[in-house]
Order: sequence, then C-alpha cells, then structure tokens
Amino acid sequence: MGLKHKDLLDIKGLNREEITLILDTAESFKEVTGRDIKKVPTLRGKTVVNLFFEPSTRTRTSFELAAKRLSADVINFSVSSSSVIKGETLLDTARNIEAMRSDFIVVRHSASGAPHLLARNLNSSIINAGDGSHEHPTQALLDMYTIRERKGRLEGLKVAIIGDITHSRVARSNIYGLTRLGAEVRLIGPPALLPPGIESTGASVYYHVEEGLSDIDVIMVLRIQLERQGKNYFPTQREFARLYCLTPERTMLAKEDVMVMHPGPINRGIEISPDVADGLSSVILEQVTNGIAVRMAVLYLLGGAGEA
Repeated sequence: MGLKHKDLLDIKGLNREEITLILDTAESFKEVTGRDIKKVPTLRGKTVVNLFFEPSTRTRTSFELAAKRLSADVINFSVSSSSVIKGETLLDTARNIEAMRSDFIVVRHSASGAPHLLARNLNSSIINAGDGSHEHPTQALLDMYTIRERKGRLEGLKVAIIGDITHSRVARSNIYGLTRLGAEVRLIGPPALLPPGIESTGASVYYHVEEGLSDIDVIMVLRIQLERQGKNYFPTQREFARLYCLTPERTMLAKEDVMVMHPGPINRGIEISPDVADGLSSVILEQVTNGIAVRMAVLYLLGGAGEA
C-alpha cells in the first residue's frame, strides 16, 4: 500500500494514518540499513534527482543513500554550475530535468512554496527537502520515528521545542506531526522568535526555559537561523545562550529519561552545550541514521509500493 499523494510537500497535508504508515514502513527499512548488503531492488530503473538550491549535507546525502539503497539511479544537481545562474527559472530548470525522465525530484529552495509550484506543473513526484521557513517534512518524520523508536509511542508524550521557532521549517513540520499523533508540544524561546498566533496549531508557548522544560519527555533544540532572519531578533548570541542554551543543569529539569534531539547543524555553546549534545540523553546521531530509513520509506510509498 502506498500513499495516495503523488508528492510529499508538507506534514500539514498528511493525516494520522498516513504519517503512521510512513513510520511503520521506515521500521522495515531500518532493518535493511543494518545488513551487510544494504540494497533492495524496489526502485530499480527509477531516477531520483536531488535539486538543492540551498547548502545541505545531511539531507542531500541521506536522500542519495536512501535512493541508492532502493537501487534507484541518483543525480545530484549542482545549482552553482547550472543554467540557473544564467537566469533560468526554477520551473524551466525542473521541466528540463523531468524531460530527462526523472521519476522523483527532491527539492530544497529558499522560497516557501517552491515545491508546491513544481508539484502543480510536473508529473514527477516532488519531495520537499525544505522550503524557506515553511516546512521540512522528512526531518519531522525522522524525528517522530526516532521518538517512537526510543519511547515506544508518541501519544501522550510532552515534547519541548526550543529556539528560533519563527524561522524554523523543522519546528512547523514537527508541530503538525506531533500534535496529530497525540503528543503535547511546548514551544520555548524569546518573544521575537515565536510567531504570533502559533498557539492555533495546538502548541503552547513558554518564554522561560525553566518553566517550559518541567516534566518534559523529549527536548528538541533548534539552530539559530541567522541567514534567514535579515535583522537582529536578540542583542547577541551570548545573550541568547545565557537565557536559552540547553545546559546539563537545564536538562535536569525534564524527566530523568529525557531524550535530546537536534536537526543539525549544531552551534555548540549557543543553543546546546557540548556536554548535552554528546551526552547519554542525546539521540542526534540516531536521527541521522534513521533519516535514511525514513527517506527510503517515503520514496517507496510514493513510487515503489507493491513493486518490490
């Protein structure tokens, strides 16, 4: 059974059953990633194009490995050496790629809504790998998978997301996914980095770390996204660290078996201390490992389900 959608554009558009299907499918692919020979023939003959207009290490590499482990052909499109720098539009670029018979186009773009534009105009399956400050669906899926793997459930858990909520596509996708699967979400940060009306998503807002971390099961730390802000939202990074950096002392405010997450890249000493990032509660590297299985599941369900 596959997804009913041609594309994966956001978490907001997925229902509880669809999210659960992806997580359950990823569980079976996690076993594949642990084998000596980490390949299955599911997408043999299919072509996956990574179309990244923003820098990426983890996400692009994760999609590449996921596609190759499903036996697909993979093309990494380099924007810096393409016709984009000559003025070609995003849609024309993507149409040319599709004319080469691509089956999947994984797109990351600084403009919110860019993957939706491609999905409306192309027959290829479009997978959103992050669009502006809008959403990053596969990151949220791997986060939910990692929580469920460790905790055995998502229903009833208390999850705190700390940091730059306003500019975080990861936060938005996680808020939609976690609340849909029955978790309680708390958003913690300075008022300038918490978007007005965010409570309408079902999340609660806290301005003080000490209050927000009380009795928490999962702490998700976000990077301060200076490149998207365009202006100063707080006096200095040192001031932000003093008030919001996740330290060992602050971690102790949460439950004893709390798990600490971060989508990366990490700014050590600003949003999270090295002791916490590398500590026993941290599952940051597990998130990276699980990302491959989750992206295998997405590719399989969009285009390969039932063809193995």
